[in-house]
Amino acid sequence: MDEKELLTVEIANFAEYVLARKTESGLPIENFAKMVDMTKGEISKITNQQRKSVSVHSFHKIAVFSGDIIENAIKAVYTHRNLELKTGEEIEERTNFGIFMRDEVEVQGKNMFDYILNKTGIDKKRLTDIYYNGGTPEPYELILIEKATGRETGELIKKFVTAYPIKKKGE
Repeated sequence: MDEKELLTVEIANFAEYVLARKTESGLPIENFAKMVDMTKGEISKITNQQRKSVSVHSFHKIAVFSGDIIENAIKAVYTHRNLELKTGEEIEERTNFGIFMRDEVEVQGKNMFDYILNKTGIDKKRLTDIYYNGGTPEPYELILIEKATGRETGELIKKFVTAYPIKKKGE
């Protein structure tokens, strides 16, 4: 499957997951939306598959605030995406200045851009966009980065949505 097809499947899976969490809660949509700190309209857009992708904020809120765990949300939403890390990839050689920067500036060469790029398989343009151009990571990208850096599942998602909450109108 190409990226567009994967996104289509993930949007549909997320819609099903949200409906299942709402049904399990036994709450009407208004109360479910309040429980997960979202609006009724946001929930409706997700369940009616009117989103272009799965928002990391929505993914986290619905999973955690509805009483589920990130691992279950991952299994429900990312059924067709390969979330295994790449092995055997060689990191591009650096120039002398690149080596100096790695040794003196980066955190002892750990978990830097090229490492994440090679371990996760996230496209270089996409990784550049989320690192430098204001793009927001998708949940599956944070999951891959968590795996690549030895983090607990959901750790970076929680830290990201806590550090960068969605601003509500008027804030």
